[in-house]
Amino acid sequence: MRALLNSALYSLVWWMFRPFNGLVRYKSAPQPLRETLKIDPTKPVVYILAQRSWVDMFVLARLCREQVLPRPNRTGSNFPTVERAGVVYMDALLETRRHPTALTRLIETGIATKSFEAQLVPVSIFWGRDPGKETSLWKLLFADSVQAGRVQKFFIMLFNGRNVLANFGLPFSFREYVERGPDAATSIRKLTRVLHFHFLRARTAALGPTLLRRGVVIDGLLNAENVKKAIERAAGKNGMTRDKARAHARKCAEEIAANYSTTSINFLERFLSIVVFKRVFAGIDVQGLERMRELAQQYELVYMPSHRSHADYLLVSYSLYHAGVAPPHIAAGVNLNFWPIGGLLRRCGAFYLRRSFSGDAIYTAVFRAYVDALIRRGYAIEFFPEGGRSRTGRLLQPKTGLLSMVAEAGLRQDIRRVAMVPVYIGYDRVWEVGSYTKELRGGAKSKESAEGLLKAGKILGKSYGKPYINFGEPIVLQSYADQYLPGWRDAVAADSEAMPDAFKGFVARLALENSRRINAAAVANPSSLAAIALLASPQRVVAHEELVEQIGYLIWLLKGEPYSPLLYIPESAPAAVVDWSGPIGQIARVPHPWGDLHGVAARDAVALTYNRNNIQHLFAIPSLIANLFRTRLLLSDEAVIMGVRALYPFLRNEFFLRWEPEEIESVVKSWLTVMTGLGLLAREQDRLRRPDANQPAYSTLAMLGRVLGETHERYCMTALLLAEERRTVVPLKREKFEDDCRLLAERMAILTGRDAPEFFDKALFKGYLNTLIEIGLVSVADDKTLNVDPRIDRIAERSQELLSDEARQMLLQLLSRRRAAESAAAESPVASPAAVTEASREKPL
Repeated sequence: MRALLNSALYSLVWWMFRPFNGLVRYKSAPQPLRETLKIDPTKPVVYILAQRSWVDMFVLARLCREQVLPRPNRTGSNFPTVERAGVVYMDALLETRRHPTALTRLIETGIATKSFEAQLVPVSIFWGRDPGKETSLWKLLFADSVQAGRVQKFFIMLFNGRNVLANFGLPFSFREYVERGPDAATSIRKLTRVLHFHFLRARTAALGPTLLRRGVVIDGLLNAENVKKAIERAAGKNGMTRDKARAHARKCAEEIAANYSTTSINFLERFLSIVVFKRVFAGIDVQGLERMRELAQQYELVYMPSHRSHADYLLVSYSLYHAGVAPPHIAAGVNLNFWPIGGLLRRCGAFYLRRSFSGDAIYTAVFRAYVDALIRRGYAIEFFPEGGRSRTGRLLQPKTGLLSMVAEAGLRQDIRRVAMVPVYIGYDRVWEVGSYTKELRGGAKSKESAEGLLKAGKILGKSYGKPYINFGEPIVLQSYADQYLPGWRDAVAADSEAMPDAFKGFVARLALENSRRINAAAVANPSSLAAIALLASPQRVVAHEELVEQIGYLIWLLKGEPYSPLLYIPESAPAAVVDWSGPIGQIARVPHPWGDLHGVAARDAVALTYNRNNIQHLFAIPSLIANLFRTRLLLSDEAVIMGVRALYPFLRNEFFLRWEPEEIESVVKSWLTVMTGLGLLAREQDRLRRPDANQPAYSTLAMLGRVLGETHERYCMTALLLAEERRTVVPLKREKFEDDCRLLAERMAILTGRDAPEFFDKALFKGYLNTLIEIGLVSVADDKTLNVDPRIDRIAERSQELLSDEARQMLLQLLSRRRAAESAAAESPVASPAAVTEASREKPL
């Protein structure tokens, strides 16, 4: 009788729910759902719902119908079959641990029936994506909760039905699991325990930890031990009382702290989907999301992406949210805290930091306490190790200030381990590329403001292709510290404020490793591949058939010797690469009776260098190998290896290459195998031979050698300047030398007609000098004077072999005239570099 009444009530509720069913809007994770779950059609399926809810089951039934998955049915007292999938509620499973039920008997029968097998699929249905917050009446009534009764569930469905997440766990074998226990009762206890922890982890991964009111967070920061000490130290200095110091600390906390709101996140997600991304992008290509879902259930996540655009943090949070992973709290520059965008970003998880903490010990203490609180409470964090957006497209040297705080807080975390997640972000065309070009030419950086936000609306009328996101191989912080920071566990156990002496070096190593893993997850998108081939062609013009052929070789090189297992190539058809990248990169196609030509104007070429620099590191080694054959027809394997080994330290530091120096010999051998297999090189007895000039492969090898042409020119400039300065008696100051390198490159760029401001980026020359110091060819005295090893003369001589005849001749001429030019410049006014560059465009030199 009871079963009959229950069945009638179920039917009534189903008919009552039916009008609402079509209004429910859901997202499912993982995606694509059917392909990821890989359900075996020959075995029965049992869905296990996280809570007892007929409404959840109705949503599950609709989702399974639309996703072509086995349809769920009430289990009752019958075994599920291949044709009839079953449903079990987690609440019912937990009851079996307290007292026998009909479900207990069914499970025990299934365990005893050795021929019975089923695929168990845990499913969590989240209404509203709200992790919960210190409550208001609204939250009590309408926020999803595992304790919700039937009446409350009705209101939850009514107000959150447009934002439902169905989170599926991967199937696991019933038979394989229950046979681990010595008896049925033990097997059931183990099964329920595993599922219970699965649902807890899945909820935390999808929704995040329970939120605190912002006022509670701020009060907690003021009561943090290090903040109270900073207030006490500041009191009495410069006339500051304790009350004033505490008021300043509160002001700092209010400036920093986020005000996370799921309502604001839902609004921003819809605004971006409908108004921005749909108009600007032709889709968003994301890789590695399923790995993030798994990691979020095991670790505290710290996302550390490359930074190329203001769209970066929007895209990462947007992609994670759509994949059913809680968006992170994001460290944003205080320059973004302007009306109206600052408040919205704060409610979407942004916390603000100043560019410099120096001179304000209270601010530093408050910020450190806030980072520690985020890690301790289990919130995911995102920050950009480069500190600012890259204006050149290549990764910048990482900054370690915020990373140091995060690493220390993570190592003191005693609940869950912390995983640092490198994230590669690339674009077919970045929004800000025009302003980046102006800044590189000497223009002032545009300040973020409401006025600038309104002007940015013009991007809505343009097409920027696709953004590409690839989540890289994570670094488990505690495991990495076990390897490279001896004694850290003892320091933490002692509850000391100080970390081991080697902590600073450990953080620097961690930052470089993250950069290398970002580049290991690179995306060779169509615009970047086209930019590589086109910019490496003489005069930036190439025949259509030749461009298609060369892009084909680039793709074959990447597939023949993948830079890493995570390298992603979205489009492998060379002709499709050309067709896609042409309109986005402003690459003109000029008809000609002998075959169409592709070319790019000087200004558009600057924008293309940004795309080229995104993936230039992927071709660093084969480009150097190709360049070694520029002036030689034949070379032995040993000569090639020796040439690459000599320059590899510079390449590794500039491009954050992943191989250790001792690995480079085997890497070069692998590349030689691939290049000979593609016909770019050939074996002639015991040596390697380049193709003849009349062979098509010759032009491809020449193109490949020019990919790093500007890089080799900068190396040569640095070596030649050091060799020249070594022969003088005047002390060589580091800052003066770096300026001379930049001026030499700038002058060479103007005289050769290059519209490439990044060619004379001072940061690159600083990096080269650091590498020379690391390998012992240069040392720095206490007064910043450089001491140069005589071996630099040989390196300067050999480096000229990497240059074309024209580049070598011009560089030597510029060096010979430098002293006279410096003397003349001291006696007359000098135009700014930006003015000279602009003048060179109007009237060629």
